[in-house]
Amino acid sequence: MKYNLAIYAMVPALLSTGIYAQESTQPSPPGKKWGASIGIDYSRNAYDSNSYLAERNLAASATITYNLNDNTQFSALISGRHSFDGERGDYWDDFWLTATRRNLWTPTDNLSMSVGGRVLIPISDTSVKNDLQTAIRGDVKFTLVLDHWLSGLTVSDAIRLRKNFHQYTTAGGHPLEEYRFSNLLTVDYTKAKWFFSTNFVSAESWSYRGTRYSPKLTYAAEIGYQITTPFSAALGMTNSATYYDPDRGPSPLNDLFDLEKPTYYITLNYTL
Repeated sequence: MKYNLAIYAMVPALLSTGIYAQESTQPSPPGKKWGASIGIDYSRNAYDSNSYLAERNLAASATITYNLNDNTQFSALISGRHSFDGERGDYWDDFWLTATRRNLWTPTDNLSMSVGGRVLIPISDTSVKNDLQTAIRGDVKFTLVLDHWLSGLTVSDAIRLRKNFHQYTTAGGHPLEEYRFSNLLTVDYTKAKWFFSTNFVSAESWSYRGTRYSPKLTYAAEIGYQITTPFSAALGMTNSATYYDPDRGPSPLNDLFDLEKPTYYITLNYTL
């Protein structure tokens, strides 16, 4: 099944919508070594299409996976998008190579720990302009299966640390991000062919000079249907907010759940 393939797509620097599939680490059928998936999604915000604030994108991604065994998976993701507003045109997203080891530690029948690592190959316009040479990210994820409470309910939490490697520490006089620490809390629920997922991401980052940027919060929710074994469709929304000092303004949580400000999307996914 396709779970969470698009829900992570549009988190900040949102609208680089091709990153969804890279977050999927669903086990493949036993004995299947190679696999692939293709995803297409259309996203837009709530502004009228004629507004200068409108943001509409059509994105596509392709993921190839190789299963060394039931618990070890390698994958490669390539994606791109077409922007209908702002800087219109076609854009590539960065290319990601991922390795995941599931069930590294299983203290109980319901709780497991997995680890993962990712390497970025910079091909996006932003990465090229900022002279990003590569980036690596390590993940530690805990998954709790709650079938004894409600069949199909799973809660997971992933701790992630990313390190960027730029040729220079600044670009255009502005400091570049060196480290990013984030936490991804996800709740998944499946019922027959329906699936629902929601998550919260909190992230902090630091420049090469040690400057700490304001934390960023992201919320996303998605509901979908497994039409056939390989084909699924989903509708979702996502929004983000930067958390400043509360004394300087209203709580960003007001914006995080404001239904007029999120990005909405529809996604189609086909697994080979």
